Formats: sequence, structure tokens, C-alpha cells
Amino acid sequence: MSYTAADITELDDVQHTRLRPAVNLGLDILNTALRELIDNAVEEVADPSHGGSSVTITLHTDGSVSVADDGRGLPVDTDAATGKNGIVKTLGTARAGGKFSAHTDASSTGAGLNGIGAAAAVFISARTDVTVHRAGKTYLQSFGGGYPGVFEGKDFDPNAPFTRSDTQKLRGTNNRKPNAQGTEVRILFDSTVVPDSSIDIGEVLLRAHAAARMSPGVHLAVVDEGWPGDEIPPALLAPFDGPWGTDTLLDLMCTAADTPAPVVRAVVEGRGEYTTGRGPTPFRWSLTAGPAEPATVAAFCNTVRTPGGGSHLTAAVKGLSEALADRASRIRDLGLAKGEEGPEPQDFAAVTALAVDTRAPDVSWDSQAKTAVSSRSLNVAMAPDVARSVTIWAANPANGDAVSLWTKLALEYARARRSAEGAKARSRAASKAKGLGTNLSLPPKLLPSRETGRGSGAELFLCEGDSALGTIKAARDATFQAAFPLKGKPPNVYGFALSKARAKDEFDSIERILGCGVRDNCDPEQCRYDRILFASDADPDGGNINSSLISMFLDFYRPLVEAGMVYVTLPPLFVVKNGDERIYCQDESERDAAVAQLKATSKKRVEVQRNKGLGEMDADDFWNTVLDPQRRTVIRVHPDDDEKNLHHTLFGGPPEGRRTWMADVASRVDTSALDLD
Repeated sequence: MSYTAADITELDDVQHTRLRPAVNLGLDILNTALRELIDNAVEEVADPSHGGSSVTITLHTDGSVSVADDGRGLPVDTDAATGKNGIVKTLGTARAGGKFSAHTDASSTGAGLNGIGAAAAVFISARTDVTVHRAGKTYLQSFGGGYPGVFEGKDFDPNAPFTRSDTQKLRGTNNRKPNAQGTEVRILFDSTVVPDSSIDIGEVLLRAHAAARMSPGVHLAVVDEGWPGDEIPPALLAPFDGPWGTDTLLDLMCTAADTPAPVVRAVVEGRGEYTTGRGPTPFRWSLTAGPAEPATVAAFCNTVRTPGGGSHLTAAVKGLSEALADRASRIRDLGLAKGEEGPEPQDFAAVTALAVDTRAPDVSWDSQAKTAVSSRSLNVAMAPDVARSVTIWAANPANGDAVSLWTKLALEYARARRSAEGAKARSRAASKAKGLGTNLSLPPKLLPSRETGRGSGAELFLCEGDSALGTIKAARDATFQAAFPLKGKPPNVYGFALSKARAKDEFDSIERILGCGVRDNCDPEQCRYDRILFASDADPDGGNINSSLISMFLDFYRPLVEAGMVYVTLPPLFVVKNGDERIYCQDESERDAAVAQLKATSKKRVEVQRNKGLGEMDADDFWNTVLDPQRRTVIRVHPDDDEKNLHHTLFGGPPEGRRTWMADVASRVDTSALDLD
């Protein structure tokens, strides 16, 4: 067979996007493409210096959509370097935009920062017409099948004869209104590119209305000329002219979800710094929340709705619910029964309607579809700031009635939850008593992650005790990291029958959490996590725990081991610090070397922290050494194919075998090299 350079196919940006549209637009292709154009229009008029204030969305009878703004108008001159006019360079070129230079991008909180989305939308269209009003003239640039050029005739007909022209020079005609300015994009997507996708115009308009509410001074109009799709809710066709902010945003989202909007509300805001690739970066947030059942949460970042939530939503819910739970613990007349505890943060989260708007430069999205925000640094910085602001709001006597109402609703939920948990616990106990071992509900002490399932990147940490769980809870990224605490040393179940192993609480819990079956029925593809990591103290007891877990997994979960999914973490025994510099050490020799190094390079006082257990570790240290996939050091557990006899000897054979093995190992130790003083 021939295999030369001539056999390699090279596609341009338009061809590649039309062949693989999901690469640049995610799985919700048409919604994302149309939203990119609307985001650009809202962002253009949201800046007062651009001179505009209005965005108009027109739904045409042929299934095309027009998005118009009265901002500056796209550039219409010709770039001397490329020969492209400003419209083609902006909307017809991938990876082109005005936010890549350091002086603009570093502080931009716009929805589009990659220079891909709007161009990709044009690439997958059958026809796009861009009309620009600027400096008293009107300019038209068309795109056919993603390429710039000219259609014959005056109607918006995608089947009209088309002549491609990559370097077309624009000639303006006089405006009927000399002071008119702005850009209008009319687009009809090519059904042959995405034959199985359609526009959910209700979702698109909902996001447009939400973006307008978060952009002070922006006015939104929607014109329906006879949209051929599903009927559109009247609320989404209504014009929006204010008021702006998360308060009116929450009303919109509750209406869309058909859930009650809270009558009493907390309206708070704040700001802080988080870490990006550029270093310390400022962010700000605003939030409106109130007691409501069922709960409704709506998260937005840089005016983009993030239905998948992410770091900013996690931080908002955590800060709000923890502050309210703390305030509730100070209320004396809740009517608690003897020994009954008040509502917990999770109970407040379950009875809250919330809308949060976060503005974060250089934010990390989950994909071009921007359905979630992924930034642990933003989560860590934002959650305590939300908690502080809500604490101040709750302490204000004027808000006492609102706090009381919220607390009573949370207490009702807490009682129902605890009753349900008690029933589940009794059911589990009954199942175990019958020796069934088939109860697959998740253990109550499991700290879950938002993402689960094979291929999700989710991680499960089996940690040593509740104190270690507390450290993980404070340090982890809840998006993909889950944890479960072990009670002491896990049982040695090597060689046990399955029914006998399931009688052990720790084994039963691990089986239910993983959900992938055991031994011959163990299927890695059914596992809820991509990685299972053992997190035990950096001492001999921790080593024993790791050994017991390794034995359990080699016996009952060997396919997970063979798939490279099981790891042992290496938390430091010592942290040597000198001001801001920190060195993590596994043993005394590393500690002594680190102390000497810091003393030699600085006159600052050197401190040595010994971590007696994971529960005593600082959250940042724990993230840096155990949790952060980019910086941690872990040991992968490998199958023991060459050492099955040793596994049997150490965990399942008679005691004589272990004594013989220890004596053999001891005989090979050079005792003269040991420091026995």
C-alpha cells in the first residue's frame, strides 16, 4: 500500500470545522454557535465606551436568525498584511480576535476569549450576511458555506449563485440614518453539516435574557417573524429594559424552571484574587438567594450561563450554606427536640433558590460550549469571601426574619433527610443480617464528587479516618475528587468468600462506592472513578493500611489494578518552611537536607512541621502533595503476577511462612550499617 506525503489529507479551518464541528463547538453544536454571536453582541454594547446599548434578536420564517447591536460596528478597512477586510478577519478567521494582547486579555471578563466560537458558527452556516453601519455608511459582507464572497441577488437566499472572494474590499453605501452604527449578523446553519442537531431557541433566548440582566444598561428586544420551530414562551419574547442584577436574574431563572421565587432574599457581593497562569488575578461576584422549595440554582460566569455549574457555583453554595448554618446554630428558639441537632449546610443548600454572577478574567472553561467553570483556585478564594458577606448580612437585625424563615425551612428538610437516612441504615442492617450483601446504596460518610463515571477523570481517595476526611474536604476540588474515611486498619480479606468479606463494614462500603463488581465480575468500565488512591498517614500504621488495601484490591479488584487505576499517595512526614518557601520531606534524612538547604540560602528562621497524621496537615500542603494531579507524587499499584506466592505468604498462608520470610529478609540486612544507639 502507498503511504507517502500525498496520502495525507490537509484541511483548512472551514473544512475541518464543517467535518468535525463538535471540536470547536461542543456537543450542543447549533445552540453554542448561535449563543457565540449573541454573546459577542451583548459584550459589545455592555461597554459604555462603545456607544451602544441595544441588542435585537430576530427569528425569521426560514429558520435563520439575525443578531444586531448598535455598538461600534466591526472594522471594515483592509488589513495590509493579509489582504482581508475587517469583517472577514473578525468573523471569517479562526483564532483571530481583539483579546489576545496582554494589555486587554489580562483584565477581560468577556464571554469569548479564544477567537474561535463566532468564526466556527460562520463556518458551519449555509449563508451568513454581516451588515455593518459605520461612519455614515453601510457595508455588507457575505459568507457561503463558511467562505467569504458575494451572493447574486438581493434576497437572503443560500442557494443563490455565489462567488468566493477571500480578499474582498468593502464599499459602503450611504446610510438612510447618518448616525446609525452597529453590526447585524444574519445566519442560516447548514443542515448537511449537523443533520441530527437543531436549535433549542427557548434555551438560546433564556441565555440572552440572562446575559442582558447581568449587563447594566443593555436593552434586549426579540422579534418573532414566524419561527418555524417549537412555540416560544411569551416571557422570552418580551423586551428587557431593566432593572439589572442578580435579583431580577433569579426571578427569570425561577420562571424558566417553573419553581417559586423566594419572597425574602439575601443580595450580597464581593471580590478577591485567585491564581491563573498570569499569577494573582482579581475576580468579583454578586449573588441573590432566598429560601425556596424545591431548590433552584443558576450559575453564570462572564454573563455565560453554566448549567453544569463548576467552581464558582460550588463556592457560592458552600459559602452561603455554611454561613447560614453557623448563624442558625446561634438561634435559641428553633424548637429542637432533646439531643436534636440544628440544620447543616447541606440542608440550607437543599432549600435555596440562588443566582450567582461571577466575573473572572482568563477563566478556565470545561469546553468551548462553556457549560461549567473549572478552577480550584477560584473555588478556594471565592467560598470564604461569600461566607464572610453572608455572615455580615445574616447578622444584620433587619434580616432576622429572613434568616429565621430560611432556618425553619432548612430544619424541616433536615428532619426529613435524617429520617430517610435512618430508614436506609436500618434497611442496610437488615440486608447484612440476612447475608445478602446486595445493598448498593452509597455509605453516608462518602464525600462525593460532582463528576463520576469511567472517563470523567473522577478520583476516589480512601483515607485514614475522619480527621483525614476533614483535611480532604477543605483541600479537594469537589468537581472530580471524592473521599471515604476508613475506620482504623482495613480487614485482611485475602482469600475470603464474598459473603464473608461483605460482612466486614469497610469492604462492604468500598464495594458499594466503586460499583464495578468484584473478582470475575469486576468491570473497570463500570467503576464510578477513574482512579482510586490510598491516602494514609506517613508512618508505619499508614503503611499497614496501604498494605491491607493493596491486598484487598489484588484479590477482589484485580482488573482495576491491571487497568492502572489504583495508586498509593505519598503525603509528607515533614514540612520544612522558611517564610514563603516550603519543602516537603518523606523522612528524617530529607528533612535534615531541607533544613540545611534553607539555612544556607536565607537568614530567615527555619521551621519544621511534623505531620503526625493527615488530619493535621494544612489544606494547601495537602493539595500540593496529595491531591493536585499536576504536582503530587504517587505510586501505581501493579499486578503481582511474579510474586503470587509472596502475596499468599504474607496475607493468607500459615504464620510459619511469614516468620520464615521475615528471617530471610533480616539475614540480608547489614546490621553494621544501622544506627542502633
